[in-house]
Amino acid sequence: MATITMVQQRWFTLLLLIQLWIRYCQGYFYQANLQTTLPFQSIMAYAQRNSSLVLFGGENATISYSNNLDLLTQTENGFTWTQLPQNNTPPPVAFAKSIYIESTDSFLLIGGITEANNNAMVPIQMYLYSFASNNWQAIGTNDPASPVLVPANRKEFSVSHDQQANRAYIYGGAVNISSLFNDLWVLDLSTMAFAQLPSSDVARYGHSTSLLSNGLLVVTGGVIITSTRETFLAPMDQLYVFDTRSSTWSIQNTTGSTSSRSAHNAVVGPNDQIIVFGGDNGQDQRSRQYLNSIAILNTETWTWTDTPAKGILPSRRSYAAAGLLDSSHLTVAFGASLNIQYNDINVYSLQDAEWLQTFDEPSEDSSGLSAGIIAGIVVASVALLIIILFLLWRFQSYFRWLVTRAHNDIWRPRTGEPLWAETTRMCCKTFLLLVFIACLVFIIRQAITSPNVIQRIEEPVAQVDVPDVRFCFEGYPINPMDATNNPGLACQTNTGFSCTSFIQPLNMSIFQPAFTSSLGAVACYLFRAPEDFQLAQTSGVNNGAQMMFSLFGDQTATNARVHVSVYPKEMDPNVKVYGIQDNITVVMSDFDVISWMNLERNDLQATNMYSVEPFTYSVISYELVDHQYLQDLGWNYVGFSPITNSTPEVETNFRQEAPNPNYTTTNAGLGKMTIYPAKFVKARDREVKMYTLLNALGFVGGIFGLLIALQTWLFGYRPRSPWGVVQRWSVGDMKRSLLKGLSTNFRTAPETGIPFIHPVHRRFSILNAPLSANESERERIARVEERMQILELLFKAYYVDDEVFRSLDNANRRETGIVPSSDSGPLFPPSLLEKGVNGESSSRNSHDRGGGVSLRSTHRRSSTSSSDDAPSSRQPLNP
Repeated sequence: MATITMVQQRWFTLLLLIQLWIRYCQGYFYQANLQTTLPFQSIMAYAQRNSSLVLFGGENATISYSNNLDLLTQTENGFTWTQLPQNNTPPPVAFAKSIYIESTDSFLLIGGITEANNNAMVPIQMYLYSFASNNWQAIGTNDPASPVLVPANRKEFSVSHDQQANRAYIYGGAVNISSLFNDLWVLDLSTMAFAQLPSSDVARYGHSTSLLSNGLLVVTGGVIITSTRETFLAPMDQLYVFDTRSSTWSIQNTTGSTSSRSAHNAVVGPNDQIIVFGGDNGQDQRSRQYLNSIAILNTETWTWTDTPAKGILPSRRSYAAAGLLDSSHLTVAFGASLNIQYNDINVYSLQDAEWLQTFDEPSEDSSGLSAGIIAGIVVASVALLIIILFLLWRFQSYFRWLVTRAHNDIWRPRTGEPLWAETTRMCCKTFLLLVFIACLVFIIRQAITSPNVIQRIEEPVAQVDVPDVRFCFEGYPINPMDATNNPGLACQTNTGFSCTSFIQPLNMSIFQPAFTSSLGAVACYLFRAPEDFQLAQTSGVNNGAQMMFSLFGDQTATNARVHVSVYPKEMDPNVKVYGIQDNITVVMSDFDVISWMNLERNDLQATNMYSVEPFTYSVISYELVDHQYLQDLGWNYVGFSPITNSTPEVETNFRQEAPNPNYTTTNAGLGKMTIYPAKFVKARDREVKMYTLLNALGFVGGIFGLLIALQTWLFGYRPRSPWGVVQRWSVGDMKRSLLKGLSTNFRTAPETGIPFIHPVHRRFSILNAPLSANESERERIARVEERMQILELLFKAYYVDDEVFRSLDNANRRETGIVPSSDSGPLFPPSLLEKGVNGESSSRNSHDRGGGVSLRSTHRRSSTSSSDDAPSSRQPLNP
């Protein structure tokens, strides 16, 4: 299958983007344009500034401390992410706290751990950022020699801001496991002076404090360390409360229940409600468990509410950033769990208790039915019932005729057959029909739920394409002034053809992959050959059968690595990310590119990616495959001409030798790598369903044949009419056309009658000469010839089936105005049930009533009745 075009890929992306994105991002608020810029970060200092969260520092998968200053702003339809400019930037920090000072439009960074003061007892570190000047200012209390009384620097403490009094409260925290705090400080934001308040009786870290409008400072969660060094998770049913007006501590009992937690988020909502999200159980890394639940504390009744939220819940996490950026939505972003960092945005609707994926989606539960819809369904059902009853009353004669006709077609006892035999046949037929329907349902269901399987199809070829290969040098120094030892590579094939011109450097300022080894600087190069560059296994004029890459860099960087990634040309995300322009179309969707970038920034790539040690020889074999995935369309369940999406893929195998200690004595580079095709074939992986409806036809036919054979073995063969549903149940012009065709092709004289239906009467027999004195021998022979000719024509046109003869009789009678009573109904009004020619009584036709009675039974009843009747009571067919 040909490679799908970019237009087709975009349409396909539009159809599946939301579904795939929700599956990948779990509870993320859907905003694809931010996923390439939001950092994977946790333990950030954050504060709310109007409808924005100001965030500073934190750690990610590769570094423990950072000093970026960013702004996450909520808009009407989503969020924006802005990197703020900084002058005199503070050192990188994690575990810091911050507040926004509205009166001066500034951001105050408090405490936290840096690489310099980790586990050191120093005064609390504070820096003030002005949004007007973009300048940072160090607060004087940072000086360890300052005589001013200030709290010690710490992490995992809490800060609460009193905007009206322009002061902040700092409580608890720790420096390390042996240096814990239970002190409470108040900071005057006008003078930046500290004052110590009464301490609590327990040390605590990983907690949160919430300042209510009545001056109560409520402490929730965290890990408590008692004076006896006993450690436990703070209970949520007994909260420490500090009254800022009376400067006293108290314990407030609460009702309801919620999980105890630490490293969570707590935000004061409307009516002084405290909204708590996430956190963990405060244990070490091996035993740590994380939460993603929402708990709300009503501070008027001191009752916890832990209602399960609707929607798609965010991932469980600690150390996230959270705030009420408007009055009705809680925004939770970033955070970490175990070794996973998050860069998602999650929005929780306080009014609907639901996690949202967009501000535009309805907040009501779409799975339920409103009262108006239910009332409408009831009214419509009643109206439909009235209409059905009216139609049954209005056309009752037609429905009676229809029921009678159906009964006559189904109930067909044979002559001399007891009633129980026909009843048994019908019961067995019904049972076999149910068995057949059950088998049919099972087979169809099996086809619908059929798993997909992959068929590998390989076609031998003389030449194969080459993939794209990215080489990322990590830990090798880059010297702009002297490029002699800078990382790089050269390429040639086994025939000596140089392919170095197909290698181009990638701009790391646009995007830089992250490696958790953090060995140093990263420089990446991409090998991307044109489409006409192919490898061949035959000798002669060709490019060769192997590509051999020589890696170069500073040979003194022995702890560095080269990370090699292999991509199909049409599915190379580097082309889109770095804006490479060539004539090869990349069909990779924007969503897939974003997902790839997220994996690269978290160092989670595993497929077709290998790390090469310096001074080694390594080899990669590859096979390019056109993978045809089935689209999720109903037609693909049929099993004929499936609709697929063609996705180029590559399969690789890697081998690396041990580092050669003598490599540098004979080689100037870092190592060598050979890349070659594993097979010279054109490979195609075709995805098909294991069972399809087309396969089911064989099963259905076999089961149907077995059931018919079983019924025939039990009750004998009963031929059905050669006519189908169209002929048997047609009405109007179609019915009249069919009857006219029968009458035209098989017309008989009234005195001749229809074979089997009207057998020869005794009085016309040669053995009863007195009754036939008025009829010559020639006339009698002519009538017999006519009957035999009609019978011969019928045998030529149909199988022997009594229904054919009855239909022919009905057609001929309609031409003469004589309609059998068995066909009376709305289509055959009773007014047409008239006597035959010359006053013939309808009693002669009484043998034809009943529709489904067999021919032999009719013949015997006719013969018996005619033998008992007086000649005078009968009228001849033709006077």
